[in-house]
Amino acid sequence: MSFRLFSISSMYSGYLDSFYHKYPDIQSLSFAEHKQLLLDDTTEFAGSYVRNFRKLGIETDFAICNDLNLQKKWGREKKISEEKNWDILSDQILSFLPDVLWIENLSYVTPEFLRFVRINTPCIKLIAANHGSPFNAKVLASLADVDFVITCTPGLKSDIEALGKKSYLVYHGFDTDLLKRVTSMPGFTDNDFIFSGSLITGGDFHTQRIRLIELILKEKVPINLYVNLEKNYRIKIKQYIYHFSGFLEKTGLDNVFGKLPLLRYGKTWVDSYSDALLRQNNSPVYGIDMFNLIMRSKIILNFHIGIAGDYAGNMRMFEVTGLGTCLLTDNKKNMSELFDTDNEVVVYDNEEDCIAKVKWLLDHDEERKKIALSGQQKTLKCHTVEDRCKDIFEIMNNELRYSVNKK
Repeated sequence: MSFRLFSISSMYSGYLDSFYHKYPDIQSLSFAEHKQLLLDDTTEFAGSYVRNFRKLGIETDFAICNDLNLQKKWGREKKISEEKNWDILSDQILSFLPDVLWIENLSYVTPEFLRFVRINTPCIKLIAANHGSPFNAKVLASLADVDFVITCTPGLKSDIEALGKKSYLVYHGFDTDLLKRVTSMPGFTDNDFIFSGSLITGGDFHTQRIRLIELILKEKVPINLYVNLEKNYRIKIKQYIYHFSGFLEKTGLDNVFGKLPLLRYGKTWVDSYSDALLRQNNSPVYGIDMFNLIMRSKIILNFHIGIAGDYAGNMRMFEVTGLGTCLLTDNKKNMSELFDTDNEVVVYDNEEDCIAKVKWLLDHDEERKKIALSGQQKTLKCHTVEDRCKDIFEIMNNELRYSVNKK
């Protein structure tokens, strides 16, 4: 069964900033030209999956909800008020007439919007969501109005099913098109050991990741950081919340915790970044520059966010191995299902183990190269975005058949 797919997506704000800096004259382009340039330039989830769905012959369109420049350009061309974001998005969906609406980021929809779309776009037979990050009240509310959820780890699949929602496990993958784009690039100098990503304090985000990096720095292991850090005022706010939460507990008012989601940051104390971490940090990199950085590095540190629990599955694992760089990642229950942990990647069980294995890899360059090559071969054989899109296509086809038979 063939179907038309529309994706409601988002991109990292840092990438969008770099995109508009790279193309300062883009406002002179039409909406269609602007959108195509973004699709050709991006390395992010949204672009990779749209490109690969189209390769498989699936008619696919998309909206990047947090790219207000692009969304407002549609509104101006269609003479829709720029103030009405829902109208712009719903008009884009209606213009494409999809069979399946795929919500790649649930933070950009509401239950009211999903109900509006179902009523006003009767061609839509299924609404599917992709989710692989911490839950919040808005996401939980929107889950009620989707037919099923695709997620990237077995643990999250179980969590979603415990909420009463059908869920499918589809791991992230590597977009092989990136190899052609990265190998032709000049740029970063070679790095021995890096971490590239975000270090967000508190909640279910990166507390343990920060602790590990602080210990690596304390042990004088040479690591270069290309990290998106929180502003100091945000950390201070979380510290104030911690003190306020303690006050509520002492006064017997802790029953308000469930009513104020922001208080989840008050469960544990949030430290400020150390001076050593701040000194070692470089500006974060996005898009093709990030992939160039990874390819020019010997070892990449990976550490899953708290909500991943006991299971591996983040995108960084497949990006690093796909580019042929040695992956050093936290050991999880399902790692052996994804990679040979003796030959294709290196796993660590705790902070001390991580530090010991970094030192070993830096001292054994030939062994590191063999591991990196084996990891790349596994990813290019088993873990590509094209493979994942085939899996998603099959899931959606089966769900469409089920929905037709049910009627």
